[in-house]
Amino acid sequence: MSRKVKLGFIGAGSITGMHLRNLKDVKEAKIVAFSDPNIDSAKHWAEKVGLKVKEGKTVFADWKEMLDKVEMDAVIILSPHSFHCEQILTALEQGLHVLTEKPMVVKVSEAKKVIAAKNRFGKVVVVSYQRRFMPPFRFIREQVVKGTFGALNFIEAFVGQGWQRGTAGTWRQDPRLSGGGFLMDTGSHIVDIVLWSAQAKPTQVTATISNNGAPVEINDIVGIQFSNGALASIVAVGSAISFFEHYSYVFEEGVIRFEQGKVIVGKRRQDQPWGAEWKEVEQSELPKPSNPNRHFIDVVLGRAENESPPEDALKVITVTEAAYKSASLGQTVKVQ
Repeated sequence: MSRKVKLGFIGAGSITGMHLRNLKDVKEAKIVAFSDPNIDSAKHWAEKVGLKVKEGKTVFADWKEMLDKVEMDAVIILSPHSFHCEQILTALEQGLHVLTEKPMVVKVSEAKKVIAAKNRFGKVVVVSYQRRFMPPFRFIREQVVKGTFGALNFIEAFVGQGWQRGTAGTWRQDPRLSGGGFLMDTGSHIVDIVLWSAQAKPTQVTATISNNGAPVEINDIVGIQFSNGALASIVAVGSAISFFEHYSYVFEEGVIRFEQGKVIVGKRRQDQPWGAEWKEVEQSELPKPSNPNRHFIDVVLGRAENESPPEDALKVITVTEAAYKSASLGQTVKVQ
């Protein structure tokens, strides 16, 4: 492969803008085509990146036609969740690398198919979990890995968003296309970051959910127990008035809080059994930022190890599927 990675987009909705911004300064990335059932949307983004707009050559209504007609090295999949599995498998079969939006797939069985195909065809699959590349979350995970504050005992994660109103009438609230509600969509990021940072295997899940009058679930409370005895609580509220999130990591010897862009560390005071010393972590102390798109190009070119692989996405959908099952049965579900 040349040092230019030729990219085709499967799906060209509003989230395309974020991916294009991420790729703007990645000189090795070359966008060659867009596909979307709404071909006007594909044309819009093609014009934005300076592609000559020609139906059947650079813009397509049918993603399969794009794969057949355009020479490329990789695809970026931004379609509704339930389409991901077929599109990933088809791209891999045609010898293409894949960056896919979250969730990678909507069923555990589909995740296993993706992993098998990735291994069979020897191509790269990266899942676009952007929090993994954000400095605060990388800092927190580093502390867990290093054991800076001793064993991790508890994680509390909360996300609120005006998701119910903002996605009403769209594919995101059609379970046939979305595979689920708020936990499957925005909540997928939160489940992923909890599992990625916990550094332990989930063993059981207990969940309560509410549709709040919508066709899919909107509000979720998910409890996770890990093999090392640690616990996690994930609260995902899709009926909030706006977007906000916060996290608490409770260790034997300290606490890390992340809220409103600030990372605050609390360290046990030796002179006071109930006391702690609190300090805001300076930006200069945090790891450098990146994003899934830049990382994808680096992995494809062999310059980096995959930090968001499909094996991790399997863990996310396993916990999500267990949460839905737990809520349906009204009991704790073991995670295999």
